[in-house]
Amino acid sequence: QGPGTRIRFRWADGRGLESVKTLEFRDDDPLVGVKAEVIDRGRSLPVGIAWGPGFETRQGAGGLGSYYYANQALWDMGGEVTRDRKLKEAIGGAGNLNWAGIEDQYFTALIIPLDERSEFKVWTVDVVPGVLEGEEDDGETEAEPRPMVAVSLSEQGALLFVGAKQYREMRLLGYDLQNAVWFSSVALFAWMARILYAALIWIYTNIISNYGVAIILTTMALRIVLFPLNQFSMVRIKKTQTEMQKVQPKIAAIKNKYRKKKDAESRAQMNQEVMALYKKEGINPMGGMTGCLPMLAQFPILIGFYNMLTVAIELRGAPFVGWIQDLSQRDPYWVLPILMGVTMFYQQRLAQSKVTDPVQKQQQKIMMFMPFFFTYLCVQMPSGMVLYWFANNLLGIGQQVLVNRHTDKILAAAPKA
Repeated sequence: QGPGTRIRFRWADGRGLESVKTLEFRDDDPLVGVKAEVIDRGRSLPVGIAWGPGFETRQGAGGLGSYYYANQALWDMGGEVTRDRKLKEAIGGAGNLNWAGIEDQYFTALIIPLDERSEFKVWTVDVVPGVLEGEEDDGETEAEPRPMVAVSLSEQGALLFVGAKQYREMRLLGYDLQNAVWFSSVALFAWMARILYAALIWIYTNIISNYGVAIILTTMALRIVLFPLNQFSMVRIKKTQTEMQKVQPKIAAIKNKYRKKKDAESRAQMNQEVMALYKKEGINPMGGMTGCLPMLAQFPILIGFYNMLTVAIELRGAPFVGWIQDLSQRDPYWVLPILMGVTMFYQQRLAQSKVTDPVQKQQQKIMMFMPFFFTYLCVQMPSGMVLYWFANNLLGIGQQVLVNRHTDKILAAAPKA
């Protein structure tokens, strides 16, 4: 049953109804040819091929599973990919169908019709999941809806792809199969994720054959590229925070002056005096907001990196070091999530300025709870993702130290009021 083999299945009911299905395995080609024919007393009937129910790829208890989506139907109609996980009713269509099938996070089964126009249908079937090796059957497992996909066949037949969603290999196969790899529903994010994916693969192939180290090096390269924007943003924000803190007592005095006056005219006068103080001290109160704009420009890059690590099957089963033998699985001992939380906490401490205003103090205290929240989230996340976050935090700490020193020099050199 290896490459170059043709397998034919025949069935007949003895009363004139007969069906024939042929699978053709091609040399060095993961695409399997499929043809089918149904004859009822000498008359050919319309025929199609179906896959399902569901698509199961787990390998034993605690094994390699799907974290983000599983048993999801997808189809590419005229270059537009549609995904539907929670089918409430049967869905179908006809037209320029490139392919249709079922997927999970890392694998897919796609039926590729060879006709210019084909029909497809997607529906669900209730299935009781099987018990995996190492798991106990408590007899209380409930049925789950699993998708079925069917595609019409012509005399030309169809092709069948069942395997890993490796973007490069699927692109080489044609039929727009690479579109089954979901990088993002937003074109900009998807474009950036594909670039970062290519960078990760290049580093792994040409520099070091360890995807954990490749993630760290890719993160470093990304920080280097973004260093000027980060530096400008962080310096501007830190400088504005420090300047605002210095004039806080004067602002408090102005607000106290108008504390008992609630009319609109008094409020306007108070705001005028505050703005006059900013002008006198040479402070741009919107400087912090201006510093945030370059960081917002980096948002597509960061989202792209996150999405890329989510779908990169190369991380599945890829070891990093010591206790981490699969970058697609969570850290079993919580080491990386804890390190991520500690570095995030320390980075926030470095970025904060000393404040005396009670409201600002309360805001800073609230922000210091964020590392604990994200640590909790990271406990269940793939270790490859947490490794990226941890490495990014370490590099961010180093840059924040440079920012603090640079800001201190700028403020020390500024003329005293």
